[in-house]
Amino acid sequence: MSLASHCSPRGLLLAVSGEVDMESVEPLRLALAGAANDGDRTVVVDLSAVVFADAAIINALLRARLSLGSRLRIAAPSWPVLRLLRILGLDHAFALHAGPQEAPP
Repeated sequence: MSLASHCSPRGLLLAVSGEVDMESVEPLRLALAGAANDGDRTVVVDLSAVVFADAAIINALLRARLSLGSRLRIAAPSWPVLRLLRILGLDHAFALHAGPQEAPP
């Protein structure tokens, strides 16, 4: 998994790419935890480049939702992520957006 972050006046953008599983999810989890402790900025997680995902990514997103609440936005979830969300019945539990630009601050 690769994680890139970008701060802007609109908030924090976390772009995740590659395979996200139990062994690789920690950087995302730490970034989300740090964002929760860093003021009241919107946090957009761009998942468009995730090619494989297991329940670890869902766990990280659910934990982040607890601490970030409505400040958490999920942008462009790739098919593997969207499939997991649908299987688990969580596709309506997150604010899903077509892309990072569509995720309002």
